[in-house]
Amino acid sequence: MTPTIRFVVLTALRDRLFVSLLGLLAVVFCVSLYLGEGAVFEKNEMAISFAAGGSRAALMLGLTVFVAFHVERIYETREIEAILSRSISRASFIVSYWCGMVVVALLLTLPVVLFVFGFTLSLNGAMWWSLSLMLESCIILAFGLFAAITIERAIPTIFTTVGFYGLCRLVSFVIGIATHGQQNGVNRVTNPLFEGIAMFIPRLDLFCQTRWLVYGPDAGEQLTLIPIQAVIFVAFLLAMTVFDLRRKQF
Repeated sequence: MTPTIRFVVLTALRDRLFVSLLGLLAVVFCVSLYLGEGAVFEKNEMAISFAAGGSRAALMLGLTVFVAFHVERIYETREIEAILSRSISRASFIVSYWCGMVVVALLLTLPVVLFVFGFTLSLNGAMWWSLSLMLESCIILAFGLFAAITIERAIPTIFTTVGFYGLCRLVSFVIGIATHGQQNGVNRVTNPLFEGIAMFIPRLDLFCQTRWLVYGPDAGEQLTLIPIQAVIFVAFLLAMTVFDLRRKQF
């Protein structure tokens, strides 16, 4: 498992993922500070909100692009066949590959976490925001790996993962429309459909809420649902990836 993790990290270094994505995060931080200084009131609150939201989106997009093109390349160069020819099961290959990507995500989230703790107004909120950011990265990496292994092409993988991420971020909006919207016409079909879909996707709208950095989590907020969701969906997505890989013939 360790050689595979090392291989993923070295690939990220070779592709200059750290340099390019950290450069993008630096731009996000600078723009956020500039926009915060332009606010009439609550300058720090505005700056931390812009920085947290922007860095979250940049990280998820950067990790998605890396996973998509990395998996496409190992298919094209037949590296995946060389790896699977060793004494390693396909389940171990998927888990170790995902662990390597999690290590990459951890290294990339570290400067974001340091920035957040430097400007936050709530240490408890910053702790939960940072934890949920890492857990969100784990879910997106698991789905991105599943899509990349299944589709084998980078561009469709990116579109699929970005669409999945957007749907997970908007799930509360979808549930609200299905629950409180009109229940006549075509909505009689679409509303139950949307409610059914919402039951099988992670509630990423509950993750990384920027208000935590300013006001902290609410007293009655069920924060334990965040790690529980992450464990369930990561395990499910990795199991689906292993199942799909076992069907492939190399």
